[in-house]
Amino acid sequence: MDLDDDPGADEFAHLVRRLSRRDTAAAAPPPAGPGALLGAARSLLGRAAAVLRFDSASPAGRDTGTRSRGGAVRHLLFSAKGRDIDLRVSPSGARFALSGQVLGPDEAGRVALAPHVRGEGTGPRLVAAELDDLGGFHVDALRPGTYVVTLTLGDDEVALPPIDVGPATP
Repeated sequence: MDLDDDPGADEFAHLVRRLSRRDTAAAAPPPAGPGALLGAARSLLGRAAAVLRFDSASPAGRDTGTRSRGGAVRHLLFSAKGRDIDLRVSPSGARFALSGQVLGPDEAGRVALAPHVRGEGTGPRLVAAELDDLGGFHVDALRPGTYVVTLTLGDDEVALPPIDVGPATP
């Protein structure tokens, strides 16, 4: 195995999920060799979890006196690695649209959405979009559900907590 081989973020995330379960006896051992370890280390070094700073759907968000369009648009603000991530979830017919902007260092990047599977983490990537020149993006036709949004910004990867899109599910 070459030192430049990278097992890939999806394969690594799958292994971490399997190894983090209580019953690790059935889990496969992680890939051996310096290339696999180097790839795992690379994928972890630039990762950061974003912190939710504001959610217009929370009771505290409604009490701030901010204006909204009849409560139909949900506004979320996250912070991570010296950046603010401004998201808007809005109805678009029977589906939803997610738009946002990354505020911080000017870097090219992309956003990826994946369904969140409770107890399992994320499912396969659903959609990816490049950030525009102002750090903005827009994704249409999302079905109601819970999604994980991951931003790749330069050498950094920023994971947002799972976001509910659409009506709350019991």
